[in-house]
Amino acid sequence: MKMNIYKLKKIIAVLILGAVYFIFAKLTGFGIPCPINLASGNRIQCPGCGISRMFMRLAELDIAGAFRCNQAIFSLLPVWCICIVLWLFDKGEKFLKAVGIISVILLILFGIWRNFP
Repeated sequence: MKMNIYKLKKIIAVLILGAVYFIFAKLTGFGIPCPINLASGNRIQCPGCGISRMFMRLAELDIAGAFRCNQAIFSLLPVWCICIVLWLFDKGEKFLKAVGIISVILLILFGIWRNFP
């Protein structure tokens, strides 16, 4: 199997950006606010709300805390990591498409579920 170097560079760039954001957020306490949450006056959480906090908790090895921040993304993360590896090696095109479609459906359902009392 041959790794796609161009794709590897993209992954490394995203990881570097993530590390810079992590350090910035850790040092300043400032994270990227959710525009949906802000526009709704903190009444609506999108399916992505809590991702930054989730990764902060994961970095601290607080698995339970990470799960509480965003259950859907936390649960999908291992599958997405497998998808990244497959994408990196130009494999599993049908699997990647299926995971993409299922992920969108699950995130929409999660977005609805998390906003009910």
